[in-house]
Amino acid sequence: MDEAVISTLEAEAKRQNRSLKNYLEFLAMEQAKKLEVPSKEYTDMMDDLLSKFDKDEIEFSTIEDVMSRNGISD
Repeated sequence: MDEAVISTLEAEAKRQNRSLKNYLEFLAMEQAKKLEVPSKEYTDMMDDLLSKFDKDEIEFSTIEDVMSRNGISD
């Protein structure tokens, strides 16, 4: 790895009170989370929601209605 890259990573690790190894593990885990495929349950739920949306089976509330229901005034 390029020495400048290592120095940058070491500085960020130090700023976050981590060891370089721990910081690299953290970066790898964060990247892996971004690459994860959503679970079957989640994709099924979203497919169902999108299907209901396409069939106009979802009722939306105005922001004013939501605020009123929750006792929030503007």
